[in-house]
Amino acid sequence: MIVAHRLVSGAAAAAVGVVAVLALSCGGDSPSSSTPTTTVPAQPTPTPPPIGGGDTFNQANCPLGKGDANASCGRSHSALLSEVEQAMDALIQAKPQIFDLTNEYAPGTRAYKILDKEAYMDGLVRILRAAGLCAERDPDDALQQTIRVKDAADFSEDYDVLLSSGHMRRGNGAYRQTCKPSSFPVDRAEDAPPIGSGCGRPYPPVVTRLRCKVHLKGRGVYTLDSTPLVGPDLAYCSSVGFTDRAICPLRQEGAPDRVACENWRVGKAKDTGRPGPTWTKADGSYCTGPESGCQNHPDSQYQLFTYRSGTYVVTAENGATCSVSH
Repeated sequence: MIVAHRLVSGAAAAAVGVVAVLALSCGGDSPSSSTPTTTVPAQPTPTPPPIGGGDTFNQANCPLGKGDANASCGRSHSALLSEVEQAMDALIQAKPQIFDLTNEYAPGTRAYKILDKEAYMDGLVRILRAAGLCAERDPDDALQQTIRVKDAADFSEDYDVLLSSGHMRRGNGAYRQTCKPSSFPVDRAEDAPPIGSGCGRPYPPVVTRLRCKVHLKGRGVYTLDSTPLVGPDLAYCSSVGFTDRAICPLRQEGAPDRVACENWRVGKAKDTGRPGPTWTKADGSYCTGPESGCQNHPDSQYQLFTYRSGTYVVTAENGATCSVSH
């Protein structure tokens, strides 16, 4: 059984008109089957701000102070799961319209289908704050379903509170990691990726060049490929695993946020508007299909199909460029 790490004052709980202490599940990764033992009449909670509001992502006035962007994080034992569970039950009671209360992940779990993701995520943060904790949504989470919580300056915890099915994620399965010291709130630099981009720390510097090549040779069609590079920046390259390299890709192959970081730093293609570089022929004309001699790959703006020999140019939004001939 999880023991509450802190006691929420009666005044704080009454301020948001939420349920009293709830019975908690001690299960594994499946949603908790907790149910309330006692309730008080629900009071409406304030309408959460729209996504991207400064209050949602940066609790600069957290009474516990700032976090450390270089905090050490790893899976341990959750200390604040009970508070997160209580916030979930309080939100169900206060805002039932954002849930489908007839659709549970499994019978008896109270892990309901979410009808309004933003109201759910922001509502949890609001209730946790009203209960006296520091809380925020993780601005670097590509899926935007993680919240950060702390009740002390020396640690914080991350919780993934949404299942891929669209239901609430409850119980021990929601706990993701503990960070020491606390990892939030931190000031975002002006040159940080947009909130929700999915590109996490360490944030890559600007793209300085592109690497391009013939990737595949087929009958009547070649596939060209491009990779954005940064540097010279030995410190950054080492930080993402390219030891002793001063010029490197933004992330290692297979890194979960590689595409997000590349899309942020490369920008959007001028012709398609998709994230990624712009491909042109040597004369500057766009690739519009086989009749033009070349065509953007349907699944990746970083690749190009070519149907004729020639020189092809790929360019990032900031002007970094590369050309390949075949």
